[in-house]
Parts: sequence; structure tokens; C-alpha cells
Amino acid sequence: MKNLMFALVVGFFCISAAYSVNITEIESVRLRIQGASSELTSSDKSVIAKFWTEALNQMLLSKSSNEIVEIRRQLESQKGDDFLSYYATAYIAQAKTDIQEAFQNVDRLEDSQQRQMLEQNLMILTANLQSPQLAPLALQQLDDKDAVVRYWAFKAVTQAAIIQQLTSEVTRDEQATEAILDALGTQAANGLHPEIQKMIVSFCAAFNQSKASDILLTIANKRIAAYRNWTVNDESPDAVLLTVLGATAEQNSNPEVKKVFGRTFAELYAVVIQRYSQGKDTFSSEQIDRLLTVIAEVDQSVLDKIMGFKTGILAAIKRGQGLDAQYETLLGNQMLRGQLAEKFKFDYGKDASGKSLSAPPKLEPMPEKLKTQD
Repeated sequence: MKNLMFALVVGFFCISAAYSVNITEIESVRLRIQGASSELTSSDKSVIAKFWTEALNQMLLSKSSNEIVEIRRQLESQKGDDFLSYYATAYIAQAKTDIQEAFQNVDRLEDSQQRQMLEQNLMILTANLQSPQLAPLALQQLDDKDAVVRYWAFKAVTQAAIIQQLTSEVTRDEQATEAILDALGTQAANGLHPEIQKMIVSFCAAFNQSKASDILLTIANKRIAAYRNWTVNDESPDAVLLTVLGATAEQNSNPEVKKVFGRTFAELYAVVIQRYSQGKDTFSSEQIDRLLTVIAEVDQSVLDKIMGFKTGILAAIKRGQGLDAQYETLLGNQMLRGQLAEKFKFDYGKDASGKSLSAPPKLEPMPEKLKTQD
């Protein structure tokens, strides 16, 4: 996954205008009816079907990555910008059928390199068409062994355009939303690439549903466990996760939801700060910068709103001071509950005698092997 973004930029956006499909008929239909209030004729639908068939056939027969990308771009552009139009509806309906068939045809190719290149571009095409109607195609690929296919499959069902359509009164699709949340719930139990984690968190934050809340808590608890086990490799996605956890705790009217999300927010923020405190003299400057960015961003975007005053965390960071005093005030110590626990009415569990714990668990000492890594 390290070279994922490089592959996305270099492998798929080097386009040459020398490769193209005949777009005369389809463009004529699109320009004529995309803003019309009447449904398409059978002749119009035939033009759309012909365009998809010819374009995908040419794509699947091509050996050139430039040609494949150019055809994919043409298929994307002929959808138009208005996803509510009769034209776009018909275009996406045809896309769903033909892309599914294209995936099946590609799967039968013997050339593994050709197969990989086509699968990646078909998944990118699915995502860039930005339609919940294509979600079933993407959900089939969330477990794909190819990192690029997986990335674009998650993007196809979680990007902002999908959220907008699924939360709109006009285009809301409860069945598609449920299917996506069910699939994301399964994936949340796995180790997630940082970019994929952020996509899932942002998607779930848009839906006030128990399934979405459960996914957020599952991801957060896995992240907390990873910090405690010293297996975190990249802290940056936790800024988005903490922001959503804190906002949910602050804005939800259900006292139990406020308590659960408040505690989870506090526990995750605690292990991030503890990791920084233990690693500030050992970690690389890049690791320290990532940790401080998360701590400072959450302090400014979430804690200021939750607490209604400055916590002193950002000021301490700017002065290059430790965060112990601010940590205990906000999160608690062995004697007193912190400000977050007071606000959201939670504790950190019970001790052996049944007494409520007023401080989050401490990280075990950093493993020696991490102290020698860059």
C-alpha cells in the first residue's frame, strides 16, 4: 500500500488524446436531452447501450494503458453533470449492466498484467461515475487482493457525492445505505489503510443510525488497542476519527450515546497523547509532527467546542512544553475525574474492588525495538 498514491497518479492519469471512442452519437443525445423533462425514447437508450458496448469492447481489447485510461475518461465524461436527469439515470443503468459484465470478462483473461490494469480502471470508472446505483459493483471488490482496486471500491461507496445522494430527500436510497453500512461494518473489524479508514469514518458520520455508530466505535476501539499494543504505523487518520467521536458525543441528545462516545473519544485521545509523551525523545521528527498535528487539530476543532474554553494544549505545544498537566486536567488522574468525564458522565471502568476508575489506562512502556527505528 505504500506506493498506492503514486500508482494512482502515474498509472492512471497519463492520458494521450490519440486514443478515443466515437462519441458523436452519444454526445448528440446527451446535449439534446440531458436537461429535458421527458423520458428517453428507445432510440436514445439504444445509442447509450451502443456507446457502452463499443467503448468497453475497445477498452478490453486494448494493450495500451494510455488508451484504456482515455476510454475510461470518455465513459465518465458522457454521464454529464446532472445525476437527477432522465439521461443520467439511463446512462447509469446501462453502466451497471455493462461494467458488471466487463469485470466478468476481464476475470477470464490469462494475461495477469492486462487483467490487473483493466480491473483497476473498471473500478476507477465505477467510482468516478458517482452513483449509489453502482454500489453493488464496488461492494464486491472491498476484499480484492489488489490495493488499488480496494481503494477505489471504498471510494466508490463512501465519497462525498454518494453521501450527498444518500442523505438527500430526493435521492435517498435506504436499501443502498443499509447495504453499504453492512459491508463497511464487516470491513471495520479488519486492519484498515489510513486513507480507507478516513473514508469509512466520514461516511458513517453522515448517518444517524446505530449501524453507523457501531462501525465508528469498532474502528475506534481497534485503534485504541493498536496504540496499546504499539502497532500503530500512522497516527494521521485519527484526527478525523477523533473529530467525529467528539462531535457525536457533543451533539447527540441521547445520554447513553453521549457517555459511550465521550469515553471512547477520551480513551483514544489519551493514548495519542501518551504515545507522544513516551516517544517525543525517541521518535523521528516526522512521527512527532504527525502526533502533534493530531493532538493540536483535535484540540482546536473539537475540544474548544466541547469544553467552551481553551484547554491549554495548543499553547503548551507552541511553547515546546510537556502535556502532563493538561492531560490530567482534561482526562483525569488516579484521584480525580477529568473535565471530559465530568461533562459526559463516564468513568474508565472499575477496579478489582468495584470502584470507578477516574483515569484512562496507561500505555505499557515502549518496546525496545521501536526505540531504534527511524
